Amino acid sequence: MIPVNLTELLEGTIVESSRIEFKQGWNPEKVLHTICAFANNIDNLGGGYIVIGIGEVDGKPVDYTGIDTDSTPRIEKELFQLCNTITPPYVPEISVKSYNGVSLLVIWAHGGESRPYKCPVRISSKKNENVERAYYIRKLSNTVRANRDDEIALFNRSATVPFDDMVNESASIRDISDWLVEGYLKRIGSGLDLGRTNAMEVYRSLRIVRGPAEMPRPVNIGLLMFSEKPGRFFPEAHIEVAYIPDETGSGMVEGRFDGPVDNQIRDALSFVRSYIREMVVKVPDRAEAVRVFNYPFQAIEETLVNAVYHKDYRIPQPIKVYIRPDCITVFSCPGPDRSISDDMLERCELRCEYSLNGRLGDFLKEQKLAEGRNTGIPKVLRSLEDNGSGMPRYETDRDRRFLRVVIPVHEMFLETARRAADRPADGTRRNRDPDETKAAILESLRVNGYQSGKSLAMSVGYSSVNNTFRRCLRELMDAGDVEYLYPDAPTDRRQKVCLSRRTPKGT
Repeated sequence: MIPVNLTELLEGTIVESSRIEFKQGWNPEKVLHTICAFANNIDNLGGGYIVIGIGEVDGKPVDYTGIDTDSTPRIEKELFQLCNTITPPYVPEISVKSYNGVSLLVIWAHGGESRPYKCPVRISSKKNENVERAYYIRKLSNTVRANRDDEIALFNRSATVPFDDMVNESASIRDISDWLVEGYLKRIGSGLDLGRTNAMEVYRSLRIVRGPAEMPRPVNIGLLMFSEKPGRFFPEAHIEVAYIPDETGSGMVEGRFDGPVDNQIRDALSFVRSYIREMVVKVPDRAEAVRVFNYPFQAIEETLVNAVYHKDYRIPQPIKVYIRPDCITVFSCPGPDRSISDDMLERCELRCEYSLNGRLGDFLKEQKLAEGRNTGIPKVLRSLEDNGSGMPRYETDRDRRFLRVVIPVHEMFLETARRAADRPADGTRRNRDPDETKAAILESLRVNGYQSGKSLAMSVGYSSVNNTFRRCLRELMDAGDVEYLYPDAPTDRRQKVCLSRRTPKGT
């Protein structure tokens, strides 16, 4: 069973094209080489997928011919025999899926735990023939035989297992939350279902646990994504956000966001969103007014997601976001790879082929929180340019221990920022009436989905759940506009607030 939604996989909206290969028919030798390449996972991007039954042009699916379902058992048997020729032993996941009226064979070749892998260069029908073997890797969207330099790189990468793919010996299966896994599967539209499948089978399909049946252990990525308190295992694995209206710190509003890393991203972005401002400016000689933002939200979103994606969770240092009148700063550890020179930093060219947390990247991409490889920073630059903002600065120290990203405020907001009259000292908005607060609550739930009471309060500009917020929330509940995610258990530790799921009258 593949863990991603098939439609989004085929459309390339979740998994980048370099990790998908389409085959119109069954080609054993090429399939074997590609399985071996994905298993070697040289860039730590999580392996890839082979879809049989679809033709392609330039890596794009064009001809959905499907496969003959009567031949599926034979192909699966032959595929198993092929995989027996890979050393060390490796077996991918295989699923038969229906799509647009045809049957497809989907092979999920995840990054192997015992890499490097090699396989026969050509398939021979002679059992005792001494067949040449080689290592295969992926280069962009191609499967290629590794040359000498590639082999050295592959062996170096194979010497260490990525941290997010290591088994955590200090944790137990009880530290994985069923309801967090279930929520994730629903968000991505996966065919896996905790309600119909044994939980351990789902965990193993997601590759968030490993080990023998009598003593399975969570993998670090499982704890980062599906533990209610990842900080128990990864100290300081949280995001801190602070709004600092002036250098004295007067009126500062702070938020700390814990829990699964994807929830941290959503909650922190909700907090930041409440400080995004829009200005409409009439320009001479133009009929249309110009609309600009103090900070384009996409630039902040991509920067924060990159910080979470590339953080070293062995370093006890949180990700820190500071919102000041003249800039937003995002601080994370470690710094950029040493292959990125100071000149490249100055030119905002932070490209690196090696991913520190490939598994984490996969989970974020499947939820559309992260983009494909090396696309985040170009999106930051493009959104700033489209908004008429200045270029960001990427700063680090000599030893590359940290990365500080400084995003400047749009110059039209500088004078307003200097006055710092946007918020009073207690962090609440001035002159906000109850109707404005209720409208902000509904908008936050519409944009960000269900949230805890604290996260929701912070997303609309309060530093905590105060009486004003409680009163507005209660009035919205009485009106039937919002409700608890678990209405029959208001004190449930998992409790969240969400938009009403009741059917409107008259429908």
